[in-house]
Amino acid sequence: MDSGELVNRLRDSLRTDAEDGQNMKTKYKGGQNVAVIDALKRMQGFTNAEQELARYILDHVDDVAQMNIGDLSGATYTSTATIVRLCRKLGVNGYRDFRIALAREVEAAHASALDVNPDFPFIEGSDTQQIIRSIANLTRQSVDACASTIDRHDVRTAARLIRGARRVALYGVGDSYVSAEAFANLLLKIGVVSYSGNFNGDSVVATQILGPADVAVIITYSGGLVDKFAYEISLLRSKGCKSIVVTANAAIRERIAGLECLLLLPDGETTRGSVATYYSQSCIRFALNCVYGECFAQGWEESMRLRESFSRNDKYLQE
Repeated sequence: MDSGELVNRLRDSLRTDAEDGQNMKTKYKGGQNVAVIDALKRMQGFTNAEQELARYILDHVDDVAQMNIGDLSGATYTSTATIVRLCRKLGVNGYRDFRIALAREVEAAHASALDVNPDFPFIEGSDTQQIIRSIANLTRQSVDACASTIDRHDVRTAARLIRGARRVALYGVGDSYVSAEAFANLLLKIGVVSYSGNFNGDSVVATQILGPADVAVIITYSGGLVDKFAYEISLLRSKGCKSIVVTANAAIRERIAGLECLLLLPDGETTRGSVATYYSQSCIRFALNCVYGECFAQGWEESMRLRESFSRNDKYLQE
């Protein structure tokens, strides 16, 4: 269990109020305000044994946030009584409160770390914990950026177009195709049957039969799909098929005349050379999840009816 999970498990029993960084203070029952990492560093009034214990904690903060008192006692060859005395000198009632305060400070420090490089969130020599932390920070970074960039009016428009369509076709290539498939599965939960394609093979046939009552959702982070399949997209447009483009390329609006909806994502990842498409796919999934949420809300009663119907048969749906 990581420090964030530890805090989440215990949050119902404690109310916390945090500031970012090492000067963060956590408010506990009884009105106590503590910043345990700062207090550990100061070592004010600590005995020799308590100083050694404090040094160990500071050198192993991630590990200690997950240890019970017996684990810490064994790792430091320190009695539990000494650990409890140290906790009280830090301004908390006991080890349990200390561990929660430490976990919260560690989590805040990780969250306030410098932005992660979207193309290389980890480097040669990164250990497992560093990789986990970097991917977690990058995911938060991408979702926060997307939430700030995406226009709520465009989300509403996309949802309205999808709910009103006779047929919905989803287009993407590579990882974006996988995101399209995931979105198709979400839409099915509210009774919207869609088709996922990549402008190759059978999807070319689907492109030819779409018309004015239909919607095409084109997922292309860089916008390259619009250029690569310009003919197929122009065919869709000539047939009157409405289009929604999910992209980080703002110029797409000018390339597709009369485009009904552009879901603009933050442009934070290079199109080539990255170790993986962590950032772009997090943004795409977030945007599509928002559209699904809006679709659900726009047809709330029908969506809830379908949800209840599916729930009665969920033994077939949870495979």
